[in-house]
Amino acid sequence: MDPYRTEEDQIRALKQWWESNGSSTLIGVGLAMAILFGWQWWQQRQQSAAEQASVLYQQLLQAVENSATDEVQRTTAEHLAGELLKIGSAPRLGDHAELILARIAVEKNDLAAAGTHLQAVLERNPDTARGGLATRLDALLGHARDAQLGALARVRLARVQFAAGQPDAALATLEAAGGDDFLLQRHELRGDILVQRGERADALEAYREALAAAGNRVSPLLQMKLRELELGATTLVAAPAPATTDTGVQP
Repeated sequence: MDPYRTEEDQIRALKQWWESNGSSTLIGVGLAMAILFGWQWWQQRQQSAAEQASVLYQQLLQAVENSATDEVQRTTAEHLAGELLKIGSAPRLGDHAELILARIAVEKNDLAAAGTHLQAVLERNPDTARGGLATRLDALLGHARDAQLGALARVRLARVQFAAGQPDAALATLEAAGGDDFLLQRHELRGDILVQRGERADALEAYREALAAAGNRVSPLLQMKLRELELGATTLVAAPAPATTDTGVQP
């Protein structure tokens, strides 16, 4: 049997329902529309920012080509890289821009600034192991790390620290690595640092580890470093004991 016998009964029931649920319904519809339009606005903004970042990065690469010999181009490159870092929707391009800023700082012999840029890249892209949940959250938020990029920043940071006269800091940076990326460069740099510290036996071991990591990509410079230390070790082993002074005392 029809619960609403007349049209007036249907209208009366509708009014009662609206009085009880109308406000919450309007709020729900408004919220749904706000979320929909907000999501569309956010996507458009992200796309626009990504396009802007791409254009800036291309301009940055062009400026960097001549930055080493052209002061104007170097200043332009620094400005473009700084603008690129402000665009949060392009974190990977921002990381590469930071590496470029570090390189320009080294060319200007501003090792402190270079270290700051490289440290920032490493902090955003740690090359150490992280939990699965943290990795998924980073990916969801668009902050997926690039462990290989972090490993590259680590090697360059250690080089800058070594050049700045901070061998202990450079060794600590290398030893904190959490993966196998850039093993050759890390072992060779470690050997260079240990040679400067006079720890030749440890340096020889580091160069041999670099040689093993190089495979068929051994550089003549690494071979020369290794050979020099090996010859030095052989000379030390083969050297005769110093002659004692004859005191004239008879046994």
